[in-house]
Amino acid sequence: MKKILAILTILFFPALVFAADKTLKGEIRDSSGKLLYKTYTRGGVTETRDPSGKLVTKSKTTNGKTEVRSPSGKLLFKAK
Repeated sequence: MKKILAILTILFFPALVFAADKTLKGEIRDSSGKLLYKTYTRGGVTETRDPSGKLVTKSKTTNGKTEVRSPSGKLLFKAK
């Protein structure tokens, strides 16, 4: 019984780890429905891209504090 439990744990643990890092996708549209930005969130990092795919901002949230940076890495603002 312990061997079966150990084998099941070994087989399903990697699947659980990868499921936790699932990328969430979103879109930001104006009132007329035109696509302005696409967002991709994985863990505490969110990337905002224009419709052509160029990176606009990258934000990182840790312990309730968010830092938003430009594509070059320059800090744009912090929020608590």
